[in-house]
Amino acid sequence: MPALIARVRRWYRRVLDGDARAGRGALVVMLALTVVLSVLPIALPYSWPPSALVLPLVVGGMVLPRGRLLVLVCAALAGSLLGAVVQDPHAVRVGVTVVLIATGATVLVANRFRHRLGLRGTQGDSMLLELAEHNRTLARLPDRLLDWHFDSAVAPAGGTSFSGDFLLCAHRPEDDLLELLLVDVSGKGSRAAARSTHLSGAFGMLLGRVPPEAFLPAANDHLVRMGWDDHFATAVHLALRPATGDYRLFNAGHPPPARYCRADGGGWELSAPGGPALGLLPGAPYPATTGRLAHGDSLVLFSDGLVEVPGRDLDEGVGRLLAAAEPVVRTHRAQQQLSRGAAERLVRTVARDVEDDRTLVLVRRVGTAGAPLAG
Repeated sequence: MPALIARVRRWYRRVLDGDARAGRGALVVMLALTVVLSVLPIALPYSWPPSALVLPLVVGGMVLPRGRLLVLVCAALAGSLLGAVVQDPHAVRVGVTVVLIATGATVLVANRFRHRLGLRGTQGDSMLLELAEHNRTLARLPDRLLDWHFDSAVAPAGGTSFSGDFLLCAHRPEDDLLELLLVDVSGKGSRAAARSTHLSGAFGMLLGRVPPEAFLPAANDHLVRMGWDDHFATAVHLALRPATGDYRLFNAGHPPPARYCRADGGGWELSAPGGPALGLLPGAPYPATTGRLAHGDSLVLFSDGLVEVPGRDLDEGVGRLLAAAEPVVRTHRAQQQLSRGAAERLVRTVARDVEDDRTLVLVRRVGTAGAPLAG
């Protein structure tokens, strides 16, 4: 008995993984279940509903390929017809027939879409989950860095796991260099998310492996070679020296980051626009904007989903974002860190119900000059 249970478990895992040979056995099991569910309403007309035939269709839609699933759909319809003829030759189960046809059509369409993606069985979905987790890992900012605090929020349109915006981080303590990259792929929806996923992997291989001044030119060359018609990406690249606070910003058609200067009562200044969006002009230059963050100063990087409002000026949206961010970055003491979840709260405040991808990054230099951060 233990050996039989082990064999059944192995077969079950193979079915969930979409194994073709195990799928033949799964079809036999589903057909047998269909026969049972066709006979039960005849034998127990007051206890078992004929609509139970949708159960093998739903399960089969997840584990069977399209051809075998079509066989199962036809078997379920035949079983329903058999029950109607045996119980009342002159009756037609209109409701049950409609439910079965609708369920069969739905699972066939969903099955076709899954197999176009190469997702076999139910375990194929884990590939997408691992990809989403990998993207989150690449975007993870340092948890603890002396005199610095970072916070970020990525809010995809529609609350999905994939976004047309993505964030990358590369930290090289031995070179005193921290690099952040925020990219916004043109377009919306699943197509933009697909291109974003491709670029996050390609750019993740470059970031931290080439000099900061060479990154955007290399990224631009990659997009030009891809030849995406009418598609491009904007990006902003921060290269920060944590020991001194010196930074360089490289911009490719992206909304310019804003720096909050704590001195003289506080105030905002926007960085220079930079070069064109990635993928438009071969060999385009991307000059750097340089600066230094003093203790208590902050940088805000954001995507256009936070500031663009149809029919309104972009500067108005930027002003609204900075006005909401100022109480967060303006603290009474330079030693204070950003509150936990500040970026997410800002996104909800500024652009809660926006049908666009929204990304925000807050970088704050804390501590006091010449002294380490307490605690």
